[in-house]
Amino acid sequence: MGAIIQSAGLSELRWDAQRLVICLPRQVLGAMWDTLVERLTEVWRSRAFIAWTQPAMTVRGSEPDAPRWKVYPLDVLSGLLFLLKVPANHELARLWATIDWSAINALCAPLYNNAHGGPHAWAPAQMIALLVLMFLYGVPHETTLLCRVQENIVWCWFCGFGLFGPWPDHSTLYTFRKRLGTELFEQVLTIAVQACIEAGLVANELVHFDLTAVVASGHRWSPYERAVILSKALILYLELVWADQMPQESFAEALRVLAAEVALEALPHKTLDGIAPEWVVQSVADWDAQAGPEQTAWQTTLDEAVQGALPAADAPPLQSAAIEQTKPWLLRVARRILEELPHTRGDQDARVGRTTSYTWFCGYLMGFVVDGLHHIITAVAWGVGNVKQALLFRPAMERHRQRVPGKPKGVVIDSAFDHPDVYAYLDQEGIEGYITSRDHAKPRDGGFGTDCLVWPPTEWEVYCPHGTPLQPQGNGRSGRQAFVGTACEQCESYARCYPSGGGEPKQFTLEPAHHRRWQQNREHCRTDEYKVAQKARFVEEGRFGLAKMNHGAGKTPYRSDEMNHIAGLMIAAVMDWRILARHYSSPLHLGA
Repeated sequence: MGAIIQSAGLSELRWDAQRLVICLPRQVLGAMWDTLVERLTEVWRSRAFIAWTQPAMTVRGSEPDAPRWKVYPLDVLSGLLFLLKVPANHELARLWATIDWSAINALCAPLYNNAHGGPHAWAPAQMIALLVLMFLYGVPHETTLLCRVQENIVWCWFCGFGLFGPWPDHSTLYTFRKRLGTELFEQVLTIAVQACIEAGLVANELVHFDLTAVVASGHRWSPYERAVILSKALILYLELVWADQMPQESFAEALRVLAAEVALEALPHKTLDGIAPEWVVQSVADWDAQAGPEQTAWQTTLDEAVQGALPAADAPPLQSAAIEQTKPWLLRVARRILEELPHTRGDQDARVGRTTSYTWFCGYLMGFVVDGLHHIITAVAWGVGNVKQALLFRPAMERHRQRVPGKPKGVVIDSAFDHPDVYAYLDQEGIEGYITSRDHAKPRDGGFGTDCLVWPPTEWEVYCPHGTPLQPQGNGRSGRQAFVGTACEQCESYARCYPSGGGEPKQFTLEPAHHRRWQQNREHCRTDEYKVAQKARFVEEGRFGLAKMNHGAGKTPYRSDEMNHIAGLMIAAVMDWRILARHYSSPLHLGA
């Protein structure tokens, strides 16, 4: 059985049980006709078919144990449409020519064991190509990505898929990400950075480092919900610790109320002021009544946190008269358990943190080390939202130095990194730091704080704001040292220095080495060299704006720390490859 359909423009479609024939007259293609005939003639004379992306992305390695990749022949219709509808100067055409797909396959090959048997696997280059599209265009989910690939001719061509499939599903991408893990994706970023270095896009003179907040894909627990969860954890903990003592029902209710009181105390928040512990206990009972037979992810995390706090060697004996005495012990337990409990429903690893003194978020912190020449991202730092920002500096710089030969001459960072650990690393490596100085906390009485003290360049002695040396007190074994004024009674500035003082000498407490290094940095902040470097830093902060606006860095696409770290690495690699593709601005020839 067959049929023929003819349109008004003399186009014709014929089909039968074995084949499909499409006839297009010249006028349908219009101005493209001459280009198409020229290309097809060139291909025919060279005895080669239309070049496309899959062969380069699925070529098998020469090693005996090289994995076998899935290879599907290109049909003529897909090849013709690719030739017509993939512009040679398209951004994806230049980007495809920029990326070393064979290096990606070689990097991932040791993870596959199908050289001599088993099903063929999707080539890692094609999986990375899908992720490149996802983060290049800010596609929020992998399921959405795979739907768009099937609808977009250029995206199909970029990934090496024919227009009629087959295509991988989202579970294939998930398995691929789990198989590679964070370290292999770090090496994918290394491939991108090395290509930029070879192109002369990295100078390693002045680098910039900063962090931005990435909001988690999940529902953030409110302070009250967190109090309910912590109370539930403490009740479970007490039941496990005192399981053999079997308290009476009234006494068990008192323990639940005690757990709620401790939970509210361990979670100081203004919205919890005035909340009665009995309300929290009732909420715990309501949640338990609504719970299904299968545990949710946060309930599993809660059980693991409680089990991690056991055994309780310091638990007091259970006695009705000793309930109040158990409160300090239970508060210590609550703070340990609280560190492990989830902050969101959906992403168990995300944590509540803040980017400034007033801006709170729930998610992760992502940092970029950016080279100052062409804005190439050379390293990515990743941490949960409540991590101390300064602790992410050293790992990021170590990653930078592993990828880029030598060490940078200078690093420009903001006041979040005005920290002793950062100074120690820079001094140890001999790298100049351009660090915005952080103000020290002011005394409650409004007097002079430690930021007013002065260390002379050639002396190991600290002076008060009036120019009088301070006398050290105690041995300072913990690192912090107390310093007391030696001429406060005759000082003209005493009233301003110590408004709450009654004539006794003013006392300052600080860590001498750290304070002296902070003062040196504050003086460095007044130099013209520092001002020029910080001006350049403001330009590099645009990397974060681009990442959030164009590449989906404002919200995590996945629901675990490791997977979202992978997303951060892919965003950095995509941004680097994009700059590299613009550097190699010559159009890609898509013919034979």
